Amino acid sequence: MTTRPLDVLGAPGWGEVDARGLVQPGTGEWTLDWWVGASDRWHRASQEAAVRQSEVGAGAVVETRMKVPDGDAVQRVWAVAAGGGPAVAVVEVGNEAATAFAVAIVVEAPGSVLTVDKGGMAVGGQPVLAWDRPPADAAVGHDAVEALLEVEGGGAAGLDHKGRDIAGLVWPLPHLAQLAVSASLGRGRPSPPPDLPDADAVVRGWQAHLDRGARIEVPDEGLARRIDRNRRRWLGSTGRMETVDVGELCELSVRLDHHGYHDDAVLVLDEISARWTTEAPTERLRAFTVHHDLTGDEQAAVRFVEAVAEAVEAAARMGADVPVESVERLLIAAGQDRAAQDVRRLDLSPADAPSEGLRAELVADHEDELLVAPGFRPAWQGGPLAVYGLPTRFGPLSYAVRWHGHRPALLWELDCRSGQQPVTLRAPVLDQGWSSDELSGETLLAASR
Repeated sequence: MTTRPLDVLGAPGWGEVDARGLVQPGTGEWTLDWWVGASDRWHRASQEAAVRQSEVGAGAVVETRMKVPDGDAVQRVWAVAAGGGPAVAVVEVGNEAATAFAVAIVVEAPGSVLTVDKGGMAVGGQPVLAWDRPPADAAVGHDAVEALLEVEGGGAAGLDHKGRDIAGLVWPLPHLAQLAVSASLGRGRPSPPPDLPDADAVVRGWQAHLDRGARIEVPDEGLARRIDRNRRRWLGSTGRMETVDVGELCELSVRLDHHGYHDDAVLVLDEISARWTTEAPTERLRAFTVHHDLTGDEQAAVRFVEAVAEAVEAAARMGADVPVESVERLLIAAGQDRAAQDVRRLDLSPADAPSEGLRAELVADHEDELLVAPGFRPAWQGGPLAVYGLPTRFGPLSYAVRWHGHRPALLWELDCRSGQQPVTLRAPVLDQGWSSDELSGETLLAASR
């Protein structure tokens, strides 16, 4: 079943929520399911057909709705960093039905012993769950939970595990009321929900993180939502780098740099450098050189020069392609002129410049020219397109395309880095004949066809 990540910046631990609202930490030690006891029967979200899910705030909050008599039960899940401890998932259930119902939180932890007291729940002695008010009823163990939820064993809605590795907690929930529990996604006692940021605060916080990168405005609402969702997932992935291989880390670093999240990319590059491996030398070199080319950061070049040298050596042994010119630029910036000459003498096969991804549609930076909107989509014609602070080899680029009938107007500004060579701007898809050597300006391009 499809899952959505519950990512957190600044705290260890992460989790997932599946398409029906079942929550589990990245370790997989336990699961948290939610049930609703309505006027007709208990409705178990993981087994009901009338369940639908959506994302709020670029996926920062996952909302799952379950149909019950007279309306909906609504679950919202988000993750937060709080108090210097582990990441915490907040699970909130609201009653949007016309009548009261009961909410059950069912936690399963195969092979562990669950204990419940007034303050929360522990798995194997480790505090895991806290709540905003104590449950009206609770049970631990297969038989007790079945009795609590009036479930007959062996049926389609039956519980699977025997012993004391399952617990059920029940709260009454009047019309329009809400219940919240918090679950630790790492090692450490979770704070109760009232002490944690609510869903609106989490959405605002993630938006602030997204706004640290380049700003991109496209005339396609669906694409705009995907951009924000992808960016949030890339940023969130920096908190669980131990779960991915080196090739995936390299791809993550490049994506972060392409969208202007350079400090976050450095965290990923540090992880890549710390892993001694001969795998994926081309990908590793691309990650290091993309960061240098898009930032001009000489300190980072010095910081990663040893890892670059190791990757060059591995590429030479394996006959792998290498972004030779970019590697030379990084080595020279790090003060390793002789090493740069050695790279040239190795006569390595040059790696093709990648052309995939949204950035390739918005800008292409070559040796002495910068292409504006080289992947302009026909569907964008007539709509506003703008980027602000998009990283390039020459410095951050901002531009906007506005329309005067069938003619596009282009406004641009290139914040060229000090000492950078002259650059020519062109927009061949919008107007094959236009070019400019000016760092900023505006012009009315030829009519589009």
